[in-house]
Amino acid sequence: MKTNLLPFKIAVFVSLIFISCNTNNSSESDKKGGYTDGATTLFTKVTSETSKITFKNMIREDLEFNFLNYPYLYTGAGVATGDIDNDGLVDVYLTANFGPNKLYKNKGNFVFEDITVSSKTEDYQGFATGATMLDINNDGWLDIYVSKAGSMDSDEGRRNLLFVNQKDGTFKEEAKKWGIDDPGYTTQVFQLDYDKDGDLDLYVLNYRYDFKNNTKISGDLQSQIEETTSDQLYRNDGTIFTKVTGEAGIYNKAWGLSGAIGDFNNDGWDDIYVSNDYLEPDIMYINQKNGTFKDEIKERMNHISFNSMGSDYADLNNDLLPDLITVDMLAENYARSKENMASMSTSNFMTLVEIGYHHAYMANMLHYNVGNGKFQETAQLSGVVKTDWSWAPLLADFNNDGLKDIFITNGVYKDYNNQDFRTELRARNARGEQMTLQQVLDLMPSEKLDNYIYKNNGDFTFTKVIEEWGLNDPNFANGAAYADFDNDGDLDLIVNNTNDEIGLYRNNANENYLQIALKGTATNSLGIGADVYVKTNKETQFQEMYISRGFESSVSPVLNFGLGDASQIEEVIVSWPDGKISKVTSPKSNQVLKIDYAQAVNDPFALTPYKSKKQSLNPSEIGIDYQQKENYFNDFSLQLLIPQKQSTKGTGIVKADINNDGFEDFFVGNAAGAPAASYLQNQDGTFTKNNVSLWNTEAKYEDANALFFDADGDGDQDLYVVSAGYEIAEDSPLLQDRLYFNDGKGNFTKNANALPKMLASGKAVAAADFDGDGDLDLFVGGNLVPKKYPLPGKSYLLKNEGGKFMDVTSENNSLSDVGMVSEAVFTDYDNDKDLDLMVVGEWMAPTLFNNNNGVFVKASTISGLEKTEGWWFSITAADFDGDGDDDYVLGNIGNNNKFQPKKEKPIYIYAKDFDENGSFDVALSKISDGKLVPVRGKECSSEQNPFLLDKIKTYKQFASLEFKDIYGEDKLKDAFKLTSHMFESVYVENLGGGKFEVKKLPKIAQMGPTLSTLAKDINGDGNLDIIGIGNIYDAEVETIRYDSNYGYVFLGDGKGNFEYNKERDPFVDKDAKDITDITINGKSYFIVVSNNAPLEIFTFNP
Repeated sequence: MKTNLLPFKIAVFVSLIFISCNTNNSSESDKKGGYTDGATTLFTKVTSETSKITFKNMIREDLEFNFLNYPYLYTGAGVATGDIDNDGLVDVYLTANFGPNKLYKNKGNFVFEDITVSSKTEDYQGFATGATMLDINNDGWLDIYVSKAGSMDSDEGRRNLLFVNQKDGTFKEEAKKWGIDDPGYTTQVFQLDYDKDGDLDLYVLNYRYDFKNNTKISGDLQSQIEETTSDQLYRNDGTIFTKVTGEAGIYNKAWGLSGAIGDFNNDGWDDIYVSNDYLEPDIMYINQKNGTFKDEIKERMNHISFNSMGSDYADLNNDLLPDLITVDMLAENYARSKENMASMSTSNFMTLVEIGYHHAYMANMLHYNVGNGKFQETAQLSGVVKTDWSWAPLLADFNNDGLKDIFITNGVYKDYNNQDFRTELRARNARGEQMTLQQVLDLMPSEKLDNYIYKNNGDFTFTKVIEEWGLNDPNFANGAAYADFDNDGDLDLIVNNTNDEIGLYRNNANENYLQIALKGTATNSLGIGADVYVKTNKETQFQEMYISRGFESSVSPVLNFGLGDASQIEEVIVSWPDGKISKVTSPKSNQVLKIDYAQAVNDPFALTPYKSKKQSLNPSEIGIDYQQKENYFNDFSLQLLIPQKQSTKGTGIVKADINNDGFEDFFVGNAAGAPAASYLQNQDGTFTKNNVSLWNTEAKYEDANALFFDADGDGDQDLYVVSAGYEIAEDSPLLQDRLYFNDGKGNFTKNANALPKMLASGKAVAAADFDGDGDLDLFVGGNLVPKKYPLPGKSYLLKNEGGKFMDVTSENNSLSDVGMVSEAVFTDYDNDKDLDLMVVGEWMAPTLFNNNNGVFVKASTISGLEKTEGWWFSITAADFDGDGDDDYVLGNIGNNNKFQPKKEKPIYIYAKDFDENGSFDVALSKISDGKLVPVRGKECSSEQNPFLLDKIKTYKQFASLEFKDIYGEDKLKDAFKLTSHMFESVYVENLGGGKFEVKKLPKIAQMGPTLSTLAKDINGDGNLDIIGIGNIYDAEVETIRYDSNYGYVFLGDGKGNFEYNKERDPFVDKDAKDITDITINGKSYFIVVSNNAPLEIFTFNP
């Protein structure tokens, strides 16, 4: 079995054998950084005058074949790179949609010779798409596979080609002989050894021709499988390939545009990722190790791209696990985003999900491999979510600093998604106007775009460096490949453009490197599927040998490892597909290292597998049958443009010893229509549900949060439950909070007279004796006014008078309208020996109120919290740095979202009944190029506010207007307005004297919302640590749902510093809302409540 090296520990051989490998290439002296040959940017364009590559992929349209009946006319063509004549120089094969394809021999110094005719690789028939160099017969000479599509009236015109290298400078077309002259609408082919028999099988990626059905959801259509449109799997039977698609279980009907081969579930077997366009979702075919595959994408990825076009799979963060990127066509440019993208229909989106499709969004996706078979999507946090009409993503280390960067081709010859074009075409058709093809083409905008390139920052984020690295060269780019054309140790780029010459870019990096060329087995000469590890004293890098990458293209089968300023290499390890190992110790850098399978050994080596200290308890096995169950309501039918649903904010979970037997019990709320639950812990660590009848009776309430405290001073724990309800009336009695008195044995009775009338949709409650009279008083935080987000609900300060609570908010006026409160804590922030109040919430800054003899006044002398308005959800107070005062961990929405506010570029929300129809409308705005513009587009903005349809006729006009011009200054002047400046979750260090320092938590905490945190010594070192959880699945459909926070643990050093601890990841893959700790049978556990899920109970202690 092929074995994977996993994070942080490299192999230790059981009986160490040193492998002697061919290192004929002499190593060069250390590279000194900067750029070579006086270059001022990382890349320099090589013109056709220098390269002699005059190829152009020219497309043509006529009445029989045009974008109207074949939209993939504009998908362009590919490029393959590899040394076809074994002279040590990488050659190039370029495909053309309308021919001819071209083969160029590399003569050195970026000079190439067209040898298409002499090599007999001419191809004048049909519509060529992908290009792949491979060694079909394992003779050590690269062959060329050409993918075909188009030719809608001729299967023969679509048959894929295989040019077999004759080793004399010529090729012979033998696709039919080998049984792989597939007649489908092929994008690209991929080699893999799916059956682990040692030879390479072939996956052929095809697409549908019935473009008229690309918006139809039809079981009948999907059941009509066609050989020419389904992907195909061909098993290698030695001298011929046999189609095994049916028995492998991968017949499909989609628009496949790209694929990626790799081990997606870390079991050592090749899996297949398929990127599909239009409605059909991507597919992750997991190898079942018995000749069949199963689509497991929904189990392994929480959301995907909608129009997936290109993909690549490689290790981006050097954790020795490959990560996946898929690209879509979301524009970074504000005007293009508003002109070219229609709104996503909420009902259509939900219909797709309900029938079993995935949560798919029109945006790039970057899926980091967690290591346990799941992926964590970070494209928005990473800064790579918007690259316009994207095709070929390539993950490779372009600046040789040891981290793989991201290159993405961009552009489409005609913007046929332009909404004004579509509107005009429909209008003319409705009027019965006759139009020539040329008139239709002239209506469509056309704009050349830069390709994108991002530098890897090493912290999950990337920096756009198009201009800085010299790649600002607008065009209509499709297929692309990297290769070291000049043998200087860095990766150059070649791009196949539409209706123009290629883009060829010389890399000027001057950092250390190591290139590795594998010589595989007699049935796998290139070592496809091998894992290669390069270890320096800084880190270990990992690459897999697969060459079909990006879009319609293949890369040179030589692996390039950038080493930065590290010139000493400790070891190189190759794990071959059959599990054998090759190892080279202390090889020289700056050379091509050749490693031959013939010298590999069977020596096993010990690996540190993916480690997790998390141990879960099955709730049902200890008597806990609770299930959170949300009641369905479509919030967007009331307020179309709210950023996420308000009716599904979830409930709380709290613990206490409610029957005074020395064991911790707990209460957990529920949504309206589902009962809450309280559980008593038994001596053996099992639980017994109690108060069942009470909670069934109270199930009509939405339980937003809860608190155990001694309300009546009788020594037992009473229960306060916060009520909420976005969808109910403002004066509904179901908004009334509730207080349940404990009889001392854990039995609760509701006291309807203990609380004043409090009709607010709440979220927070905190108890403290703020007036010093010996009993516990309450602050209750209002969250929102039903049906009127973001109007804040009223907050209350309740004074305890012998178990009856009096509303004293009027004596503390600043508390009643503090904002959309999410959580509050009583805390002596100023060390003056009384309890002050800290409040956090949405669209507000963390706010402190001084306790002045039982009266709370907003603190006015605070510094350090300026411009910290955010979407705050949680607060934990504790002395993390040991200086005697409270510090704070504040949970925010995180950075993995489309809004990305900053102190200098906040986001705003305006709210009022803009169209005067009785509904409370909202409009979010942001700053783009110095102007305030709407976040949402014309279509959905007009759906909420129909008056905009009359005011703004075109998408172009909408994109050109500022926010005030769209809505009207007169309408905005009296609107309710709020601002947010930051979305990061933070640690706030209390410096004393009313001064605070805000420190952003590490990037792993910014993957999604932090809805709940705890301070606890998790690793037993005497210092307080942090555990955080939270997700929000119910974002509006044009906002990628917040599902990438699997939870985190930061270990504290007692001085206010924290370090992420991967081994203690909570890994809560749910719509998590709240967490508490609890001791069960003497051991410390955590319990998490999530929407529409049972409780999750786990510990990190064995």
